Amino acid sequence: MSSLPSLPSTAPVSLATSMDGHCVPGLIEGQEFESVQRSGFFGKLLSVDRESVTSMARSMRSNATYRSAGYSISASSYKDSTGKDRDVGVAPPQQASWVAIAFIMISEVVGAGVLTLSQKYAELGYVPASLLILANFFLLYYTAWQMVEVKKIFVAAVSTSDAMDYTFGRVLRTTCHVILLINLTFVLGDYLLLIGKSLGSTIYNIHLCSPIWTLIGSAIAGSLLCSLRYLHSTTALCVVSVLTISGSVGIVIVALVVNGRAADVESPIFAEGLDFMQFMQSQSAIYFTFSGQFMFFELMSEMKDFTEFTKTFRIAGPFQVSIYLLVGCVGYYYKGTEASGYFLDNLGFGPAYRVASALLCFHIIVGFVIVGNVLCRILHIQFSPFRANDLSWRGRLEWAAVGFGVTATSFVIANAIPFFDLLTGLIGGLLLPPLCLLAPVLLYIKTRHMVEKPLAIWEWVINLSLVAFGVMLMVISTMENVRELISNWSTFGAPFSCHCQGMWDTCECSKKRIEYSGGFNCSSIAP
Repeated sequence: MSSLPSLPSTAPVSLATSMDGHCVPGLIEGQEFESVQRSGFFGKLLSVDRESVTSMARSMRSNATYRSAGYSISASSYKDSTGKDRDVGVAPPQQASWVAIAFIMISEVVGAGVLTLSQKYAELGYVPASLLILANFFLLYYTAWQMVEVKKIFVAAVSTSDAMDYTFGRVLRTTCHVILLINLTFVLGDYLLLIGKSLGSTIYNIHLCSPIWTLIGSAIAGSLLCSLRYLHSTTALCVVSVLTISGSVGIVIVALVVNGRAADVESPIFAEGLDFMQFMQSQSAIYFTFSGQFMFFELMSEMKDFTEFTKTFRIAGPFQVSIYLLVGCVGYYYKGTEASGYFLDNLGFGPAYRVASALLCFHIIVGFVIVGNVLCRILHIQFSPFRANDLSWRGRLEWAAVGFGVTATSFVIANAIPFFDLLTGLIGGLLLPPLCLLAPVLLYIKTRHMVEKPLAIWEWVINLSLVAFGVMLMVISTMENVRELISNWSTFGAPFSCHCQGMWDTCECSKKRIEYSGGFNCSSIAP
């Protein structure tokens, strides 16, 4: 199949042949062709040649069985200061097997969210928390299957926003795009908060306030983001990411087992006093750990055969569910209702805590660079599309400016909401349901309508129930997270306050950790 002509990303052109006069397979007289740039996985700059959205919508309205075959996707070439193409070692898309994508998914989804799970067990109890983990996995699988079915019809959809454009139009496409940008920015804020906390925990004898450690972490992670415009060894990054988070969590689990379970620890099967509001708030944090759907279209664009995408859960699913159950159950068993919302808080001060914090810091810095690269690429394409692949001084300066702006905004978020478990829950309850639950379900319903294959009654019941659950999760969990956030501001300090809790080796800031460490009893100190 000959490649489609490279056109600037401007207005669509009506054609049935390529610009050099050769036939373009899949295009017929009256179709419109467009070339667009997209940010792919790991921030890869992609060039997508396809039938335009308006042209395909017009064709499907006249013939519901119509499918466009005029589609190609490639990694954009970068140009140096002389205008010549430069090979920067970025792997081409549509080459990965489902096995490779499974390991990429493991590296991306098993991250910061796992650190809150022992606390969610403390809030819910063994049975509700474990059932929620299983239920959220099956929800992840179901929505992934729906997204594959949508892409079978709209093969040129490289992102959720693209799919929204094909099905619902430009307004919802823009809405979805804006929510994605906000979500990625808040995730980066969550990462910076963790980087600052883990840096301060690694060197806990140096008493700097949380905003200072976060600023230092921002300088490190932000400088890497601004300098790494494209990522070469994505496989190596995935391996390092998995090893470091596994090592950090593993150290905590081993330490908990070695230290044993205190006689007064209580770990009820069902949490006492559990109500519906608390249930939904805890669900938002658990949902955060299973919400990777916003990147699934990008992942499918990396595959040789995207219809095999659901096979990735044969590997990713058992690993993800097992590690979540292990971390949640072990932390809850040994710490009971006092289990912390930051898994490393279950350790006392000492070498193990330093090493676990250092590994976590490295893992989160890698995650910040990967997610930040994606967000910066989207913004760069948005504001300066003709220099998105320009390696001249101006192109580099624009990239650095975008990276600085993203890092600065994330720094503000990290210090405005300086409580890791609440920031994670807020993202999982407010920003992820529209992208990872409502969008896949609505896309599937609309696509079935467009191809004139109406849903059966039982399908309507399932999908509308999921929509109702997604809306309810957004409203209730956000209300509870905001209420607790306001309470924590009053108790521990307002945004940009010191927030030394759990970092400094003093009774004032880390009473529980001092006692975990086998030191003196802080309660014995006279007030």
